[in-house]
Formats: sequence, structure tokens, C-alpha cells
Amino acid sequence: MSFDSAAYLAFLPLVCAAHRLFPARGRWVVLLAASCLFYMSWNIPLTLLLLAAAGSSWLAGLALARTARPGLRRLILALALGLCLGLLGYFKYFNFLAQALSGLLGRAWDPWDIILPVGCSFYTFQALSYVIDVYRGNLPAERHFGYYALYICFFPQLVAGPIERAGDLLPQLRQARRPDRSDLRQGLRLLLSGFFRKVVIADFCGRFVDAVYAAERPDGSAVLAGTLLFALQIYCDFSGYSEIAAGSARLLGVRLMRNFDRPYLSRSLREFWRRWHISLGRWFTDYLYIPLGGSRRGLGRQLAATLAVFAVSGLWHGADWTFVVWGLLHGGYLALELLGERAGLGPPRTRAGRTARWALTFAAVSFAWIFFRADSLDHAAALIRRLFTPWDLGAGLTCLGAGPLDGLRLALILALTSTLHRLSREEETVGDMTCVYCFLSTAIAWLIRLGQSGAGTFIYFQF
Repeated sequence: MSFDSAAYLAFLPLVCAAHRLFPARGRWVVLLAASCLFYMSWNIPLTLLLLAAAGSSWLAGLALARTARPGLRRLILALALGLCLGLLGYFKYFNFLAQALSGLLGRAWDPWDIILPVGCSFYTFQALSYVIDVYRGNLPAERHFGYYALYICFFPQLVAGPIERAGDLLPQLRQARRPDRSDLRQGLRLLLSGFFRKVVIADFCGRFVDAVYAAERPDGSAVLAGTLLFALQIYCDFSGYSEIAAGSARLLGVRLMRNFDRPYLSRSLREFWRRWHISLGRWFTDYLYIPLGGSRRGLGRQLAATLAVFAVSGLWHGADWTFVVWGLLHGGYLALELLGERAGLGPPRTRAGRTARWALTFAAVSFAWIFFRADSLDHAAALIRRLFTPWDLGAGLTCLGAGPLDGLRLALILALTSTLHRLSREEETVGDMTCVYCFLSTAIAWLIRLGQSGAGTFIYFQF
């Protein structure tokens, strides 16, 4: 049941109505049942895996709360981490690791038919953060399995985040607050803005991106245009999902964290990663970067920790060398920035300098997206080579499949989504006409979507 489906548009109001009608004591039952039904719409048997991950991490939390012996606590933590990471490793990385090992041994590998559970990377990291926080003493163990299972399975953020911390989400789920007028208004605005980003911007750009990356020998101009459009597509796709998730939760009286903060306005790669997929960045900072030493043990350890974190981040996004290279590129960018700061290169003070720094950051991020989108390292290398061949703009437009009005359409929908973005951040200062405007614009967007044959699911569902 994808967020941009008619089934979800029927499912969400029914859940909101049931949540409102039930007494506070039973609302967690409504939400847990709805979350299980939501996940079962993807795959019924794999719902058992989701509940197993919830049950095992919950039991680990209880065991940690009942013992003070350091050795036993470390053993419980290791078993819980091993089980969660083992499940993720088997379903997501078994074929990748087996193929890599077979290549080293000079043998062929026939991949096993393993179905990747949707959202596995997200709910596994959420369970891991809970167990680690209980082990560190930062969080009391949750003794009510129903509340904890809802924390892991909460359907708005189950499939693609944001990766919520138990200390932030569990109290809201226990409270089971009935949404007020502000929640309903803001939830509706977030939903409509997110739908607009996905069904108009992301899917519109995706048609051209797919054409370029599927072409056998695309013109260099088409590669450049396709890569820039992919930067826009993946941002609107994922930020649109995050807004729909936040809007859906808000209609149920739950506030999710903000996952994006205009990342393409960043003037450094460090700033970009503070603004892009914020929940994942904080997770890696707290549970990997700092334990590896962070910035506390010298420059060498900091550089090594940065590269390790981004290598793991790349692998988290997908079991392919393209994602590893994408992660290492960003790790390398940040390492160079850090070395520049140590050499005395501070932030630019002039407007021209800040503009140049922004352009350089955006170019570096967009270049790395080539590896993220390419089918293989050879494919990425071929696309990069095409950038440095003589360009034929006519051939580039033909490769894109762009018509004479597509540029105007892109400018128009960008203007509309910018307006919707600003409106979605308002609270009570915008009147009811804003909701009318948002509804009408999204209705038009939906009609456009219905007329498109190339509409696709959310990109981050594969992770």
C-alpha cells in the first residue's frame, strides 16, 4: 500500500476515524492493528519478521533492565545487535557478500531468490537505537509490549522513516493524544505538500531520468540534464514521503521529526548532511561516528571515522558497489573540508564567495548522485565519460524525450511546489483559504498523475 495509492487515501481516513472514536486506553490497539494491516499489504509472511524484530529487541531491553552485571549486559547487547544485524545482513546483503567472495575465489555465484522486506533497514535501525539507549542507561526499558511494538511498526514512518528515537516517539504513543484543530490543519498541509512533491515533481523528473540512464550512448548534455533532474527527483521523492508520513502522523496526534531542511541550499557538505535525511545522519553520528572516536582522538581518527561512517551509510542504502562508492565520495568530500578548515580555510565572507561555495557543494552532491542512480560501476563510469565528449543539444533533447513545453511545465511546477513548501510550514497564521488552495492544486496534480504512464513508487522503498 504505497502512500501515493488510492488504497492509502481510503485507509488513512478510516484509521483516523477509528483512532478518534476509541477511548485513549485502546488507541494503541487501533494503531498497531492498522500498522500490521499496512505492512501486510506489502507481504503477509514478512510481517512475522517485523514482529520478530520487535519482540527480540523488546526482550533484550527487559533483560538489560533486570541485570547490573557488566559482562552479562554486554552479552545481551551483543546478542541483540547480532540478531538484528544478522536478519538485515541475510535479507539485504547475503547475495552481495557471497558474490564478492565468489569473485575473489574466481568462481561464479548464482544469486539466491531472497525477498528484501520493505522498510527493513529503517525498522532495524530503530530497534537497534532502542537497545543501545537502554544499555547506555539513556532510556528506561519499555515494559508494555504493545506500546513498543507500535513504536517499531507505526505505519506512517515504518517503510522509509524518519528513524525515530524511542525517547521521542514512545511517550507520544503512550499518551494517545486526540489531535486538535492545529494538528488537523498542519497534517493536511503536510499531506498535500508531500503528495504534490511526489506525484508532480518527482514523477515528472523521473520520466526523463529513466530515459537517460536507460540509453545505450546518451549525449553528454543529456547525462548532465538527467543527473540534475535526478537530484531534484530524489529530493522531492524522499522529502515528499517524509511530509506525507509527518502529515499522516499529525492527523493521529503524533509529531514526527523533520527529516529535510532545504539541503540544496547548503554551502558545505557538512551542512548538507545536517539538512539531508536528518534522522539517518543523527543515527550514524550517535551510534557509529562517536563510538569510533569522532573528533575527540585526533585528526587521523576523525578522518578514519568519517570515511567508515559514510562507507557504511552507502552500504546501508543498497547492496551494491555503486552505493559504497557514493558513500565514500561523500566521506572524501567531508575529509577534504575538514583538512581545509585545519589549514585555515574558513567560510567565505563575501556574497560571491558564498555563491561559489554553494555552487561547488551542489555540483559535488550532484556528481555523486551518478553512482547512486547508475546500475553498476561500469555504467557510472560510462556516463561520466559521456560528460566529457562533444555535446549535441539536439541529440540530448531526443535522448531525454523532452517536448517543447516540458521546460515550461517544470518551471511551473517548481514555482507551485515552492509555494506549497512555504505554506506547509505555517501553523495558525494562514486561513482556511490556504487549505482550499492546497486541495485544489493537489487535485490538479493528481489528475496530471493519472494521465501519466510512468508514475512510480517511492525511491527509498527499496532501502
